[in-house]
Amino acid sequence: MFGHRKEQTEAWPLTGRVCTLLDVPQGRKFRIVEIKGGPGLHRRLLSLGFHRGDLIALDGEALLGGPVLVKNLNSDTRIALGRGIARKILVEPADENER
Repeated sequence: MFGHRKEQTEAWPLTGRVCTLLDVPQGRKFRIVEIKGGPGLHRRLLSLGFHRGDLIALDGEALLGGPVLVKNLNSDTRIALGRGIARKILVEPADENER
């Protein structure tokens, strides 16, 4: 169900660049900067273990515009998020040495 996106040719990580979770390449580390949503979305992501400042990586994408698989590197958990929710999570590149 989940596939791998073709490797993007743009050089990552770009220092100081903030983008949505849908715009990042798979397998690279990113830090959650902000969650653009209401209190319900914040509560849902907190209950799933996703907090501002956590290191995450895009682990896979479903075909035909389905959900994305996201790995939280702080708690070593994986969840599937719909694209609407993933679009509301803003991330910035993290150093590869961070844990």
